[in-house]
Amino acid sequence: MSEPTTSHVGAKHAADTAFSDFYRATTRQLVAFLLLQGADLPLAADLAQETMTTLYRRWAEVSQPRAWAYRTASRALGRALFSSRETPTADPPLLRATADVEHWHQTQEVVAELARLPPRQRQVMAWTLYDHTPAEIAAELGMTPEAVRANLYQARKALIARREGDR
Repeated sequence: MSEPTTSHVGAKHAADTAFSDFYRATTRQLVAFLLLQGADLPLAADLAQETMTTLYRRWAEVSQPRAWAYRTASRALGRALFSSRETPTADPPLLRATADVEHWHQTQEVVAELARLPPRQRQVMAWTLYDHTPAEIAAELGMTPEAVRANLYQARKALIARREGDR
């Protein structure tokens, strides 16, 4: 077996650095994205980690890592939600400051509101909240853009009606 060349070692280091930067910038957002789709925190964290592990192995062949990670994690969540019958409970994460508590509380309110939506509407809203267009969502979820827009319309309508009913 031959020794790796300096350029090969440099390329591997550059790829590892790029993945590390991507991991740090994306993992928390990916967990939050899964929470919005109905995952609890332990499941969302596990799925995000599994997704990132798989992405690291395939890093050189994935041209759009953000889209790949969101699609892969979302599909894994779908499999997990539809195959499990028991819902484990978890304590809320430890919070360090008042701002963290307020942010966590607001996030929990959003998650609770989205949880009341039908699964497809919740899924489409989660993708939308993470800056995906209806065309992108349609491609990722195997839907038409019109169906995505219809689900978004219904979800927004339901969320607005609930908010107005709370007043």
